[in-house]
Amino acid sequence: MREGSLRIYRNLDPWMSLSEFEQVHEDLPGPGALCLFLGKRSLLLTGDQFQMIKRVCQDLMLSIGILSTKAKGCAFAREVCSSRNSEWPVLLSKVRLGIHIHKKGIRCRLCGACGELAGLRSLMIPRGELRFAIRPQVVPSGLISFGPPAYSIPPYSVYMLRRSGRLVYVPVLCSLSVEERIESFRLMRKVRVHEEMRLKPPFSIELGKVIEERRAILREFSRMSVPAENFALYSSVGLENLLPLLIDDNVGEFYADSPMTFAYIDHREFGRCESAVWVTPEVIDRLLAFSAASSGRASDYMNPSIKASIKTSEFHARVSIDAPPLSFEGASVDVRKFFRNPTDFKMLVKNKTIPPEAVSYLLMKLRAGSSFSIYGESGSGKTTLAIALDLETPQHWRKYSVESDIAENITQRHLGKHQVRLLAATGSGEAAERRRSVLDSLLHKSPDYVFFGEVLSESDSRALFQILASGIRCIHTVHAPSGEGLLRRFAYQHHIPLISLSDLGVLVQMRRFDIEGNFARRVVRISEVVHDEPPVEIPPLRDLFLWDAASGQLEPTPAYRKISIAA
Repeated sequence: MREGSLRIYRNLDPWMSLSEFEQVHEDLPGPGALCLFLGKRSLLLTGDQFQMIKRVCQDLMLSIGILSTKAKGCAFAREVCSSRNSEWPVLLSKVRLGIHIHKKGIRCRLCGACGELAGLRSLMIPRGELRFAIRPQVVPSGLISFGPPAYSIPPYSVYMLRRSGRLVYVPVLCSLSVEERIESFRLMRKVRVHEEMRLKPPFSIELGKVIEERRAILREFSRMSVPAENFALYSSVGLENLLPLLIDDNVGEFYADSPMTFAYIDHREFGRCESAVWVTPEVIDRLLAFSAASSGRASDYMNPSIKASIKTSEFHARVSIDAPPLSFEGASVDVRKFFRNPTDFKMLVKNKTIPPEAVSYLLMKLRAGSSFSIYGESGSGKTTLAIALDLETPQHWRKYSVESDIAENITQRHLGKHQVRLLAATGSGEAAERRRSVLDSLLHKSPDYVFFGEVLSESDSRALFQILASGIRCIHTVHAPSGEGLLRRFAYQHHIPLISLSDLGVLVQMRRFDIEGNFARRVVRISEVVHDEPPVEIPPLRDLFLWDAASGQLEPTPAYRKISIAA
């Protein structure tokens, strides 16, 4: 069946028998086409991979023709001929075994068939190389039309398809030929042999270091294109299935609820999408091992949850994994990526996160030296907005960035800005004391501005208000359902004096909306604390921008209009 650049084969598997191959021989894909096999599972092959299967099947058919004339006098020939209705990988294994073993016998030397078969090149490709080169991609059922790709992240082409009303992210390894995949496999085998012979302990166990060490060794053997090199390197550590999600800057976060499921993603442009990235237990085990190496803490029965920052030259991500017995259906994975090209206000306006008039107000308050509290639910875009604000600070400001376990802010030195980044982990005991000491020390370092990643605990809140009371401008994020709820949390849970709440500057609320199955992040409220003298209760908030459900937009309030007229 033909459908554009897609060939669909129903009730068929790539590991077909030779008789099944003869049935589809007339409907083989052309260059650049994709092949979708609809059987027990939906499997996708590139046209190049199918052409390799074609060459192998044709050589197997030729070998059966050769061996059929020798069947009376050769046990090897009889065995192969009697298995002609088997799946072609099974038949290929028997032919190889015969060539390797039976040719040593006297009768086989007289027969001479093994020598003829050895001249068929496709039959001589080692099994591991062939399996690596033509391994099909598991895709969700229900995909029957592809069309053109949405964009490319070499060596992948990304298709955005619809299935049951939901968008599906489908990365396909289109730009690497079968020969290049085989060459990648051979080169990585050489790298491993080199490591076994040359490297001495202690070995690097962090992913970024492993990749760069292998990259250096790989370049001693061959020069490959960067996409092919990255595919080979991440294949060598067992993470090739996740590679498109890791290197695609449009993917902000991806999840796998359990092994043997498809990952789903939060896309920068399309929101929450399903994906055709199949997550196996082996992939999760590799990711868990590298996360443990990065965090310096093992994941075991007593500590089934792990959270780590993994950074390579291709990506920087925060990995959270919950393993059994905590996650009793198998390990669950949440990988949040930090964009190498962070979202700025221009992009936030383009994707309708915030209107231009509200951006102008925030930038005016930033230049005037106001502090910012950005609050909302998890995954609502708080850190994205905080970084966009931080990018707008003047170049001459001296800035400190203080974050918890994982650095979410980006380095800005290449932008000509003065920035010191500090990592002070949260926790109890020694870690909490160290974090408190780091925050207290800021008062003696003369910063113009502090990026305080996330306020998590009472000690964080106390440090925050100590910084604000000292006249240091600050931007921070915090989880809270509303502005009033945030003030109550500070006052009653974290025991901040009511008079100190007036030190807060601009409060910005983020919210995540579910729009036709896709998540959209929006600024829904911008307000300021009303200063009462002296405060006898939690101070009220003056709203300057509010979300209008009817128009689906953030609208300025009369209070903001008065400010604008007065200005």
